[in-house]
Order: sequence, then structure tokens, then C-alpha cells
Amino acid sequence: LVQDILEKEVQYKTIESKGKIELRKGNSGMKTTAVFKLVKDSIIQASVRIPIIGGEAMRINFTPNDILIIDRMHKQYALLPYSEIQALGNSNSIFFNIQSLFTNKLFILGEESVSTKDHNKFNLSSTPEVYMLQPKNTMKGPSLTFAIDATDRIASTLIYDKDKPLTIQWSYGNFVVDKESVYPTTMDVKLEVAKRRFDVGIECPNYDIDNKGFKIDSSIPKNYVKANFMDIISNYMNKIN
Repeated sequence: LVQDILEKEVQYKTIESKGKIELRKGNSGMKTTAVFKLVKDSIIQASVRIPIIGGEAMRINFTPNDILIIDRMHKQYALLPYSEIQALGNSNSIFFNIQSLFTNKLFILGEESVSTKDHNKFNLSSTPEVYMLQPKNTMKGPSLTFAIDATDRIASTLIYDKDKPLTIQWSYGNFVVDKESVYPTTMDVKLEVAKRRFDVGIECPNYDIDNKGFKIDSSIPKNYVKANFMDIISNYMNKIN
């Protein structure tokens, strides 16, 4: 099963996709267009656009060392080193785990990659609908569960730690066949940390894989003021009616 999952993963060096992102709070939501860019093992960028006008409102960069958020609406930015995110364990592997979530890949918390020889690091169970694949948790920390559908692709990933508390439910849907690749065009993310809940819907109707003209901007404007990471996120969530 592990071999089949790995063989069906999208192969890429870069990915770019124009789609939509929706921030949800209870029964309310705020949807806008977004551009997603990814350079394998280097950077993931989500550029959120202003509705109707189309200019950039906010940009989030994930790199191997930290998360950078640029708030263009208020001319401020925040930098969150992974060393400050204790909930997900080994800070050296957090970026690679996030990259796997964005690209519908199998992973193990605390490790950068998974190969076929790692099959004995997982426990396998099943329900009538899906296989359940769980890395063997030899250390205290979050548990990780993958639901694998009948086509041997990851339908959802659950990260849970009752002691933090922390819950991340990342679900995938509407898989499409595009040339030699098969990938999900919708992702639904439910994140709960210390009683703070964030729900995000992502729609990416198509992936532009390994485009030779691919460019990514990760600079911070010189006149922007440094702010608190969670304050910027909460600012945008509070705009939802």
C-alpha cells in the first residue's frame, strides 16, 4: 500500500496554480482569489488577492526555517520561526511536513521524506470505505492518521495532540487527471490550536507543473512594520461576518 501511494504522488520541481481561498468562521465565510506557488523543498507561497480589484492583500511564505506573512493592507509583516512552534515537534522537518500536506503526500512527523523501505514504520487498519495508515508513534507528541481511498490516494490527513491541544484535519477532493499527473483540486483545512479555530477552503482547478518561466518574490518591503503573527491572522478572520 505504501509503495502504491508513493508511486501515485505528483512529481514536480515547481507548481503554480490560480484558484480561490475561503476563510470560514462558523456559518460565515469570505472567499477571494489566490495564487499558489511552490518550489520543491524550498518555498511555498500563497498570495491572497483583494476581491474585485485583484491586487495582493496578503502573502504567506513557508520556507524550511520559518513562516513569513506580509499584510499589504496594513503595511506590516510577521515572521514565525519553526523553533517557536512546539506543537509539531522537530522544527527541522516542519516545512517538509507542510509541503506534504499541500501536495497530497505521505509523511511522518519529524522526518523529511518517506520511501518504500519505510513501510514498517506504519500501522495499517481499515474501514469499509478506506484504509487507515498511522505512523508508529514511538515518542510523546501528536498522532498522525491518513485515510487512503480505493485508488490508493490520500483522502484526508489528521494530526491530533490532546495535550497541546492541537487538531489539523486536511481533506482532499475532486481529483483530476492532467497529462501524467493526478491531483486534488479542492482542499479543506480545519485547524484548532489552543481553542482558536481556523477553517480554510482551497480551490485549485489546475496545476501548472515545472513551468520554465516560473518566478517567485519573497522580499519584504522596506517600509513595512513588524507585527505579531497571530494578530495579523486574527485581523483577517475578524473581517468575516
